[in-house]
Amino acid sequence: MQSYPVVESRWKIVLPISFFVCFFMIIFQPFGLSGYTGTDKYLVLGGYGLVTFLVLFFNLFIIPWLFPGFLKEEKWTVWKELIFLLWILFTIGLANLFYTSFFFNLRFSLTSILTVQLFTMAIGVIPITMLTIVKQNFLNRRNRITADQLSATISARKSIANGSSEIRLMSDNGKDEISLLISDLLAIDAEGNYITLYCRIDDKPQTILLRNTLLYAEEVLSPFPEIFKCHRSYLVNLNRVEKVTGNSQGYRLVVDGVQEEIPVSRNNADRLKDLLAD
Repeated sequence: MQSYPVVESRWKIVLPISFFVCFFMIIFQPFGLSGYTGTDKYLVLGGYGLVTFLVLFFNLFIIPWLFPGFLKEEKWTVWKELIFLLWILFTIGLANLFYTSFFFNLRFSLTSILTVQLFTMAIGVIPITMLTIVKQNFLNRRNRITADQLSATISARKSIANGSSEIRLMSDNGKDEISLLISDLLAIDAEGNYITLYCRIDDKPQTILLRNTLLYAEEVLSPFPEIFKCHRSYLVNLNRVEKVTGNSQGYRLVVDGVQEEIPVSRNNADRLKDLLAD
């Protein structure tokens, strides 16, 4: 299944679309609304923008808040994106139907629901599908090309720190302590109150679980410029990165000894390029 990026700034979707609907309804007055002669006409027409805002806010903010794992990018795909967009389109059409029924005495019935929804879907389904597929292909191609270029720089990249330096990481209660060379640290993955250290000890890959936070590990490892926070849940030793891959969601780092590819958040993508180019 083709991956797809989850939008990072949801307000950039909610506000422009809501304002567009508001001004569109006021200026063009479609669906026979130009015949409405009430003194509050423009206020009522602008209300369609408010309805759209509330529906978008519910779908893009409330639903992810109620279900935290719903918009998790690692599991987001093109099909999920299309279904979610069609759901948003459906809920906007339904909400606007209620709004129209209330202010314009539209007879609310199964026929009116089906008519509005079919009309809404007929207008929206084709451009939504086309734009989603085009965006996915564009991002996929662009990120793969850049990833190949970054991978080419890795083989020529020189170490930027003394690999013989020793580091010590402790558990939050001070009972457990891990000592190893910085060159033996591959990456760190954080989940909840625990961090997982990916290391090479005696030239064999090992994982060590330690009760502490990624912030603590980041502070301890701050003197070492090769340790890069590529994602909110990951630190990676850039001197251990073997390859960079790319897809529509961004870049991922391949590290020998770490089974899964390590994601790079879009906010850190430019920083990664600068570090690997040094």
